[in-house]
Amino acid sequence: MADLELTGDYIADIDGATINMDLDINELKMEAVDGFSLGELNNGSGMLNGNFKMNGKLVDLEYQGFLRFTNAGFTVTKLNAPFTLLKETVSIDNEGISMSNFTIRDDKDNKLTVDGLVGTESFINPTFDLKVVADDFQALNAEQGDNDFVYGTAVFDATASITGDLQIPIIDLDATVGGNTDITYIMPTAAANIESSDGIVVFVNRENPDAILTRTEEETGTITGFDIKSLLKVNRDAQVTILIDEETGDNLKVNGDADLNFTLQPNGRMNLTGVYDVAGGQYEMNLYNLVNRTFTLDPSSRVSWSGDPFDAKLDVRAIYSVDASAAPLMAITSTSDDPAAQSQYRQQLPFLVYLNIDGDLLSPEINFALDLPEDEQGALGGEVYSRVQQVNQQTGELNRQVFSLLVLNRFYPDSNSDGSQGGFASIARDNLNDALSDQLNIFSDKLLGNTGFQLDFGLDTFTDYQGTTPQERTQLDIAAQRKFFNDKLTVRVGSSVDVAGESASGDATPLIGNVSLEYELTEDGQYRLKGFRRSEFENVIDGQTIVSGISLIFQQEFNKFSQLWSAILRKKQQQLLQEEEQKEELKPSQENRKTNKID
Repeated sequence: MADLELTGDYIADIDGATINMDLDINELKMEAVDGFSLGELNNGSGMLNGNFKMNGKLVDLEYQGFLRFTNAGFTVTKLNAPFTLLKETVSIDNEGISMSNFTIRDDKDNKLTVDGLVGTESFINPTFDLKVVADDFQALNAEQGDNDFVYGTAVFDATASITGDLQIPIIDLDATVGGNTDITYIMPTAAANIESSDGIVVFVNRENPDAILTRTEEETGTITGFDIKSLLKVNRDAQVTILIDEETGDNLKVNGDADLNFTLQPNGRMNLTGVYDVAGGQYEMNLYNLVNRTFTLDPSSRVSWSGDPFDAKLDVRAIYSVDASAAPLMAITSTSDDPAAQSQYRQQLPFLVYLNIDGDLLSPEINFALDLPEDEQGALGGEVYSRVQQVNQQTGELNRQVFSLLVLNRFYPDSNSDGSQGGFASIARDNLNDALSDQLNIFSDKLLGNTGFQLDFGLDTFTDYQGTTPQERTQLDIAAQRKFFNDKLTVRVGSSVDVAGESASGDATPLIGNVSLEYELTEDGQYRLKGFRRSEFENVIDGQTIVSGISLIFQQEFNKFSQLWSAILRKKQQQLLQEEEQKEELKPSQENRKTNKID
């Protein structure tokens, strides 16, 4: 695996040690390098050799040498990208590490070339004078599971210069994402809940707590900032898929052209200008794990930046096409017509559901619209298209019909037939907003502001046997939650609204059908008291029933059952110890009282 030879002298002296040595690396297999990489590299092949000469005192050591790679190959584990070094040499001396036309080849023999010098006058803060050129270079070829956040194929062209030093590298970059790029980014589940990371993690050296505080900037040798100027282009055929939720499979797939200018100053200030024009793509979403719908991105969509990278302007449209009967939609306008006239509306037409996203990236404005393809707008005398235009002007009715089309692929006949009182607007907007961007709950904020309320929704479909004949019913559960008294008391109220079908008894659903109060009895929240009243449907036996009760809740996190019992016993022991300490504190006062009585 390794053939090394070290010859020479080491002379210890009171004025400092002197070295005169030659290190010959006759052969070092790349397989051995894999072992030193701690799993970051694998599939090592080929070899490297080299020679180093060292002369002089340690405080002023002169050295020079080289490393030569011969048919050396390796794979970066997380990128799953194999690279090859055919005959490449790195020279090392007191001035630094120099490379001349140092070429790295990818799996398809495309090249990334590095020329220049890494100055090592200060090992702690090296300087850079490098030129980098890449031509259709494949930097990523990972499969799902190779790393936690991205997989697929990434190809790019680039011309870059790297100057400055380790503390502030200066990078001037001109890069283009190639058309063969097809990557999938897995959005972190918890990303939507992160508001600030400052102060969350504190690094401490417990053996020497002052070490980190007393180190100088030069001693740390870390990067304190970047100075980046870059022109970034994206090829029209480059495809990016954002996996929004791994459990449901919600994902956004997009491709398009982009010309972006990005700068990053050493103080951390970023600036991004340019436009990303959508050429195609789709958004696949799942509603309540019941239905799967695919929206097609309108090629006229675009995202533009004019400064702050997080202040993008959105102009995005997604379209869902569904064949549905116009009869329920036309029920209001056709009530006085004869049956023959009404039956014509039962013809299925290709309706278009538009999801429009405008405004800023951090506060998008989401709205819907219905339409018919241009060649179908004159169908049935144009009456259906006129009704569609009328619905687009009625926000509540529009949102309800959109949700009905997305979930059930059909219209509802009128605006109050299900008694939803606008509940569909909240369902449709909240679901689509969460599905499109797991990081932004903008609609909830707009609906409730800073009231501190939390809304939850759910759908329940069941068969009701209470009437003379069984009927299928679908209920929409809506619940609002609010915490009081420093989050000690949680109040939750809600109700169920009939979406499809209705109760055989004809009783109206109460505005607040479900109520629960939960109070934390201890500071850590392990013991809680809960009272509740809720409406439940029990098939065949009882039908619709009201259940009330009170419960005492104990909560303890554990990985093994032994940890659970240990936690309970430890608390019991702590209580006994506190009682013993209180008794010990009372003893002196009791003895004093006895002494006074004797006197």
